Amino acid sequence: MGFSETIFVQLYHRYSLKPKALLLYTTRDAKTWQKKEKEYKMNERVDNWLRDHEEDMIRDLQGCLAIRSLKAGPAPGAPFGEKVHECLTYTLRVADRMGFVTKDQQGYYGCVDEGEGAEMLGVLAHLDIVPEGTGWDHDPFGKDLVNGKLYGRGTLDDKGPAIAAIYALKAIREAGIPLKRKVRIILGCDEESGMECMTHYKANDRIPDLSFSPDGEFPLTNSEKSIVNAIFERKFHSTITVKAGEVANVVPGEAIAVVPLPLEEVKAVAERFGNNSECALTFKALETGTQIKAIGTIAHASMPEDGLNALQGMFNFLSILPLEKDDMNVVLTLKEKFRMEYYGQSIGLDKADDSGRLTLNMGVIRWNENGFQLTFDLRCPTSLSPEGIKKALCDAMESTGAGLKSFIFKPGYCLPDDSEIVARLLQVFKARTGEDLPPKKIGGGTYARTLPNAVSFGPEGYLCESSAHVANEYITVKQLMFNAQLLADAIVALAG
Repeated sequence: MGFSETIFVQLYHRYSLKPKALLLYTTRDAKTWQKKEKEYKMNERVDNWLRDHEEDMIRDLQGCLAIRSLKAGPAPGAPFGEKVHECLTYTLRVADRMGFVTKDQQGYYGCVDEGEGAEMLGVLAHLDIVPEGTGWDHDPFGKDLVNGKLYGRGTLDDKGPAIAAIYALKAIREAGIPLKRKVRIILGCDEESGMECMTHYKANDRIPDLSFSPDGEFPLTNSEKSIVNAIFERKFHSTITVKAGEVANVVPGEAIAVVPLPLEEVKAVAERFGNNSECALTFKALETGTQIKAIGTIAHASMPEDGLNALQGMFNFLSILPLEKDDMNVVLTLKEKFRMEYYGQSIGLDKADDSGRLTLNMGVIRWNENGFQLTFDLRCPTSLSPEGIKKALCDAMESTGAGLKSFIFKPGYCLPDDSEIVARLLQVFKARTGEDLPPKKIGGGTYARTLPNAVSFGPEGYLCESSAHVANEYITVKQLMFNAQLLADAIVALAG
């Protein structure tokens, strides 16, 4: 996009100046005037339609948010649980109402199709969520709209963008904009817990030629770190219990332990040595001893520094209690090897390259009288080998007596800055906002890593703070509308 055209688009979107008036300053070619004016009039019709249907979009999103679409055990036609499938069915009905061709692929994913063409553009969104966790001031499934903010788990990640994409596609149709490529919105159902839905898609359906996922950051992200999920397990007789976390890709905001010590003794240790946890602690007397609760701050595992890991804080405090030898050995090892760190410093994994710095999250533990199982989530520079990461973790865990039960490595990716989809989407963002920003590199894992020629495009990084995976997740009405407008721009740029 040339300088004059960029200025044209900025003024048109920001100040609603008439195309003919602006064209006098941007081009002298009459045919170009006519072509550009026609294009911008169609874009104006898209924006107007979206504004006219703002309340409908909010209402449809609220209905989607009310469904607690957290992955659960499989059921007939619902491989990721009945609630996830209920959310898929609801969202496909929204698209059905708009007249789109839809498909439910045995509950693994859904498709919303528009147009025909030898090539296809994919828009990759997901409807499953992470656990809501604690610390909410609003009902995470209550559809609260307060001061222009719509609260709920999934508003930003990724139900809001999914609904916005459907409305964007409808606005394009209503504006009469022809599409050269077929457009398919893929509604995944297992993004947060392994992306099995996309494995099923690739085995059974048509692969888009280009794709973007509204599940990252603006202006776009064309690089994602590798992801490691590692589970360690040890069977032994234990006298304590510890529980924290529901999924490994969230920093645990709460950890609960029960120790076979009287309340008075635990409190006395806390008073004598101080908190020693960095987390807020509460104590409660039980018949079997004392319950200890550590309160931290949840965050996305790709940015653990934004949170406070309650499990790591719990180990800090347990390390000063008079525990049985085997229990204490495990506690001390986990405290010393992982500390209140986010980058694997104490186990030799603090590495970085152009894709970013390694992060490590101690995400889930289940420890009872029969032993423990501990799950880690790591986001790793793409230059690191899975063998090196595995060795560092196994060496660190060796003295706990735990063995490696599972090690899953998902390689990262990087799409060149000069690829078609990157260049065009950067132009789209610049035209709408007037800002010329470079692509971003993230530790998050999106559907973009599962398909060729794919990037993530919003919704975070512009007009909003990140609230995905944390308490009080929200999207502003302004951001929802902006996303819908920008998604429409992107679809037209790539498929029109």
